[in-house]
Amino acid sequence: MNLTLYHLGMEGSKSFGIKQEGYHNPSSIMKTEEFSLRRSKVKQALMIFRNLFSKLFSEYKTDHYDNVKAKFKALNDAAMLMQRKHQWVNCRKRVGHVPGIEVGDRFQYRNELNVVGLHRQFVNGIDYVGKGKNSLATSIVVTNRYDNARNHGGSLVYSGHGWNPNVKGGSMPRDQKLAGGNLALKNSMDAKSPVRVILKVDGKSGGGIEKKTNDKFSYIYDGLYLVEKMIQERGTHGKLVFKFLLNKLEELPSTCVPPKDEVIKNVNKFGQLDIFTLRKRLKTKGCATKNDVIIMNDISNGQEKFPIRVVASTDGIKRPPSFDYIVNNIYVDSFEKPMLCGCDCVNGCVDWEKCVCIVKNGGTIPYDSKKRLASGLESRVIYECGSSCKCSSSCYNRLSQHGLQFQLEIFNSESKGWGVRTRSFIPAGSFVCEYIGEVHHHREAGSRQKVDSYVVTMVVEKCFIDATRRGNIGRFINHSCCPNLQVMEVMYDDNDKNLPHKIFFALQDIPAGRELSFDYNICKPRVIGTGSNICQCGSPKCVGRIYI
Repeated sequence: MNLTLYHLGMEGSKSFGIKQEGYHNPSSIMKTEEFSLRRSKVKQALMIFRNLFSKLFSEYKTDHYDNVKAKFKALNDAAMLMQRKHQWVNCRKRVGHVPGIEVGDRFQYRNELNVVGLHRQFVNGIDYVGKGKNSLATSIVVTNRYDNARNHGGSLVYSGHGWNPNVKGGSMPRDQKLAGGNLALKNSMDAKSPVRVILKVDGKSGGGIEKKTNDKFSYIYDGLYLVEKMIQERGTHGKLVFKFLLNKLEELPSTCVPPKDEVIKNVNKFGQLDIFTLRKRLKTKGCATKNDVIIMNDISNGQEKFPIRVVASTDGIKRPPSFDYIVNNIYVDSFEKPMLCGCDCVNGCVDWEKCVCIVKNGGTIPYDSKKRLASGLESRVIYECGSSCKCSSSCYNRLSQHGLQFQLEIFNSESKGWGVRTRSFIPAGSFVCEYIGEVHHHREAGSRQKVDSYVVTMVVEKCFIDATRRGNIGRFINHSCCPNLQVMEVMYDDNDKNLPHKIFFALQDIPAGRELSFDYNICKPRVIGTGSNICQCGSPKCVGRIYI
């Protein structure tokens, strides 16, 4: 798809005669008591909906409906019955955040978006207030039924509404019109009015904070976006479609998702809400606030795909200690690095039996079609295609070799020093970054001062990566006894198992604003130091010490 977007004779900003009541940021505007009250109403509405749906679903299955029809009818009837009984919450449409709902909240069924007031359309992807030239978009649901393209850096190309042959029962394709939701998005662009974005995601990929669900999809509130540009182009069926470019607003909520155990306790108090992630109003470390001061715009100096800014909660904080930012390991000592035997897959690595790289992985593809870690991997060692392979650089088995795919930032925490958090939603299983630094023989560790601060072992008592003087963003990732990242050993440029690449993957879905962490007690070399530090992770599963 052509991403060269441009204005089509758009007029300047104008007043549309609609009263905008602010962005309703639940973290920065509402008082804690008021927010808690709103939150409890949202939870209660969801509990009523789930119980009612379960009851109706059981009844309809006995009335000779098949499971699919019974489920669809039960979901719709449960929502409409609640509406007739005035049990919906946040009934008035609004621009901006919805009271009682946080960025990163996950919903099991689309009908729940109506019940809680996040999106008031059962089918249409664009919701709006007002009519015609006075309309403004309030929310959009991003699905795969349209030609939508989401960039992990925080931007989204959203296809307009109307005459989509991919929609079941849809009519023949026709040119889309600048009316209804399309016009509302255009008006929001002109008025610089924020739009809520809800992502339809694979429900089975939810990580540690949500319970497993048998439903294929779920819905995540991804926050506020601004519509930046609009174009009209020929779609895949030869008809004119509208494309809207949206960028995520920088402001992030000041609360984060607590550890899994905290969520379960909170949920049990109000009933079993399987998917909706309920978060405590805590001053949690590692979450972005609108008062953050930008100390550096890009610590990588343009070497990464996205700039990595450094922020602090107050002015006057000094910059992180000086080091040289690098994007590839530097082998300081001499190593014998035998070349890997690459594959001959000139047409892509689609033949699992013939691709030698896949054979090295036990005949299993390590990544799925969504470029995430495949489920059921038995080994922590992954063989990717590399420079000795004949497949192209776009091969799906080169996932960790394309640099950052998500916007990250370095921040200063109160008790743990500098840390890393994500500025965008990271799905479970996604590649996050590599731990990069100077590669040394393990025997030299004792002669280097403070080596334990930025050291990760490649193989125990063999080699190690020291990011003290030269490294990347991985050196700032803090420890947690309940981490949201896991470290995999990836091989692609040599056949020495003592020199794997240390790659971070998301253990669970990570909402925007959440701090990234991994378990030092697994990856740090205990043999280097002789002591330990008090752990500051704050997890209910904290073991109390970090061994160094």
